[in-house]
Formats: sequence, C-alpha cells, structure tokens
Amino acid sequence: MPETLQEYSKDAAEAFIQTAVFIDDRIYQKPEATVGTANPPQTREPAANTENHNRATTTQPLPPKEAVSDSYEIINSFAKKKIVCSMYEPKNNPDGSETNSIIPLCTAVDIVIVDWNLHGDRGDKAIDLIRSLISQAIQDAPEQIRLVLVYTQEPKLGDVAGKIFNAIQEHADIQEHANIKDLIQPNMDTNDLAFYNESYRVAVLGKPGRERADIDPRSVVSETALADIAVEEFAKLAQGLLQAAILLGLAKIRNNSRKILSRFDHQLDPAFLTHRAMALDTEDALSHIVPLLISEIESVLEDAIPNLQISDDVLRDWCMNVWEPKNHIRQDYGIERDYKQIAADICTKGFKTARKRHNTGPNPGNKRYVMKAGEFLLPSRDSDANLRFAQFMANRTFYGGSRRVLTLGSVLQYREQDEEQDRYILCIQPVCDCVRLKTPTVFIFAELKADEEATEGSLFLIVKPEPPVIKLTYTPNSYRCLATTFVPDEESRMIVSKANETNICFEDNDGQVYNWIDQLRPSHAQRAVEKFASNLSRVGLSESEWLRSLARK
Repeated sequence: MPETLQEYSKDAAEAFIQTAVFIDDRIYQKPEATVGTANPPQTREPAANTENHNRATTTQPLPPKEAVSDSYEIINSFAKKKIVCSMYEPKNNPDGSETNSIIPLCTAVDIVIVDWNLHGDRGDKAIDLIRSLISQAIQDAPEQIRLVLVYTQEPKLGDVAGKIFNAIQEHADIQEHANIKDLIQPNMDTNDLAFYNESYRVAVLGKPGRERADIDPRSVVSETALADIAVEEFAKLAQGLLQAAILLGLAKIRNNSRKILSRFDHQLDPAFLTHRAMALDTEDALSHIVPLLISEIESVLEDAIPNLQISDDVLRDWCMNVWEPKNHIRQDYGIERDYKQIAADICTKGFKTARKRHNTGPNPGNKRYVMKAGEFLLPSRDSDANLRFAQFMANRTFYGGSRRVLTLGSVLQYREQDEEQDRYILCIQPVCDCVRLKTPTVFIFAELKADEEATEGSLFLIVKPEPPVIKLTYTPNSYRCLATTFVPDEESRMIVSKANETNICFEDNDGQVYNWIDQLRPSHAQRAVEKFASNLSRVGLSESEWLRSLARK
C-alpha cells in the first residue's frame, strides 16, 4: 500500500496509462555508433534567398547530432509497466506535412516523448508538434489529459525549456478567442523545466552523456528509467487525493472493458430488438442502453472499492507535507499549536475525536461547530471548496453540448414582467411524463428561495458555487408551486432548450423565458419529490388539543 500522496498518485497513473509514443529521427540507427560522442562539425550550403545569394560559397556549421537512443531499452522500460510504447521515425519533410501526420498518432496515446533535434533543426519540428498537440487538446479534446516529454542531449536544458515556453505563449497570443488563450497559457514549475495547465503537461528531460551545470540530476534520465519518470510526470496531472482515486477508478473501468462488453453479448441482440419493437410508438428503447451501461460501470467500481481506498498513511502524509495551516486557524485557536498533527487526527479519527484529544473547536451539534469545522482544512475563510464540493455531489455534470432537456430535477430561473427579483423553481415532473410528448404539456415546479437559511425539513441547494454564489432552499408546500405549459420538440418529443446570446433557456406557451441554471442528480431530485409528496399526504383531522400539544413536547 502506498504511504505517501506521491506514491498513491504514481500508482494511480501507472494503472491508468496504457500507451506512449517515442518520436526520434534516428530510431533505426544503432546506438553504439554515436553514444557519448558528437559528430564533427559539418558544413552545408545556405539557402539560396535574396539575403545570402551573393554569399553562396560561405558555410555554416550543423548542430551536433543527438546521441541515438536505445529503442529496446525504452520499449522494455515501458513494457515492464504494462504500457505499450510505439516508436516513430519522421521523415525530413521541409513543408511540415510530416508533423501533421504525426498528430493523429499522438492524440491517441497517453504520453508523447519527442526528440528535440529532429533532422538537425534545433527544435523547430518539436516545437511545432507541441504547439499543435496543445491546441488540439484545448480546442478539440479538452476532456483529455496529455503528457509531452522532450528528451534531448542538449547541454542547456533550461534554454530548451525556455524556447518551448515562449513558443507556447506566442501561440496563445495569436488565438482568436480570449478564453482559448487563457487555457493555453502555461504555469511553470519551480525547476523551470516543466510547465502545465489542466489539460497538458510539458517537461524537458536530458539524455545522459553530457556535462550539465546547475541542473537537477533528476532531470537527466537514462533510457531504462524513462518509463518510471514518465509515470511520475503524468501523475502530476492528477496529484490531488480525489484525482488520484478517480484515476484509479477510471483504470479499473478501462481494465474491465472486455468483461463489461461480455455482459452485452451479441446473443442478446434478438431480445433487445424485440424489446425495442414492442416499445416503439411510445419510446425509443435505445435510451435504455445508457442506464444499463451505468449499472455495469457502477458494479465494476463497487467491486474495486478496496483498491480505491485512501489509507491513513496517505492522509497523514497529505496533512504533514502538502497541507499548510493558514492564518484564520491561528486566529481561532491560537498560535502555539501543532496544527499539522491536529489535521492528521481530524482526517484519520474524525472531528469529534480530534477535538477531545487536542481540546480544539466549538462543541459539536450546532451550526457554529459545523462552520468552524468546515473551515479548518480550507486555505482561507473565503475559499469556495465546500460550496463547490456540495454542488458537485448533488448536481449533474454536463460534458458536452449546450442542449438541455426539461426533466425532473431541472433548476430554472425567471423574472416576471415588472419584477426586480429573480425567481427560482425546481421541476418535480415525473420522468416518465417528460418524454414521449406529442402535445403541449403542463409541467409542475416547486418554488425555491434564494439566500435563505436552511431550516429543519428543508433542503439546501447550491446551484452556482462561483461568485456570485447562488444558494437556494427548498421547502415543499402545495401553495409554493408553479404549473405552466411547454410545447415538445417534434423530433425528440421532449422539452428541449434554446440557446440565446447569454443563457440556455426554455420558453412556455405564454412566451415566458426560463433560464436553465442546473440539474440535480436523479437521487437528489427524487428526494425533493418524496418530500413534496409527503407534504401533500398529510392528514387533517380533529383531535384533542391537549393530547396533540403533549405529543409535540
């Protein structure tokens, strides 16, 4: 079992990574011919252009060739980790067409390793490839994560990193959309040899055999250790506790793909088509495939839970070596405290046990306790981490497209004419009454209140954790409802959203516009409906007031 967060993240990355590609212009040359030596300076004719046409007899030294990497050692180092590493030797095409042909290969793998000096071009092709991969990652596949390693014999690794960093920034400056520019802009590590954002990470590694001053020895990597360092660098793309656990879960799903597919055996096709044929005219049974797949993935993850557990050792390492106590903690509890140990006890024993052991915090059981306990591990009182996590646990994530469907759990915002305050409503229409619609249909909504304290019996919803935060409370009452009619889309036979300049919205028969705000997860939406149904089912009767009052005490 891993004992540190770094080990836990590395184990998760190694379980997840399946493919890599190594790009070098001399893969098929034997390394014995050049390893440890630089070829003597060569000469070449300069390009025949206007500037140097009259100096055609002058010569320029070619850059020294890179040492030939040992392909076998590289492939073998990845193979030991159950990672398939492809080797690709690009042609020397001056028009750049070769770089374009590499892109599809690189986008299909988890790790790209590229030699810096391809065909003696001093990094031009490597930079073009990196910029293309980053643009592709941001614009076409932002949901993927990608690691790019530059592997070079250059003595000044910092100069190589600087050239790549500047090229990425210049590339960001010419993007048409400002948000794309912000996404491409990299953050730089303290060692100045790696930079990254949420979608990609680029790191520069040195080949052995050159003397390098002022360079961290860990940046110089032999072919036999290349896979290990690549996994470490990839792990930095998902180095948080939650991210590492999720990466392990994704690896489990990927490793069980054959087993999941076997559950949908082709021998079931006749039964499925029979089911679909019987369901036609009322619904399309193809929509049933999604919940079936979700159920199988859920089963894989439930069986994998023991392997996803974060051990107490990893939690202590996070508290001792990652987490830092901030000023708001010292203001509440005093300066002379071993807050790292307190945090370790909180994370492994719980707040109540830690409070007894260290005599810290308010008494449990009241809102002040909840607020203080919730702030302890945060970087500041103003941190929105608790809000974002609460919203994430209760609300559905959308991974693509701007189309929304009005269904159980949809949270909408609207403003009536001549009103200054926004109103918020929650759709409580049964799911089966949100599909297969042929005519205008009445939808039922429960009213939500903004910026009110949650009371007993009410639900507290966070539908927008980013400033300005939208906090809503839901108290089920029959007199706090709204019913209005919507016309279904002819093709999907559901109520489908429309997109205007600023919002995703729905429009009812009366022309009232309702902006889509968020979507509760099915279980949370069903809880809201259950509370509403319980409120409607209350029984009114006559009984002794004395007896009723006694029962309330």
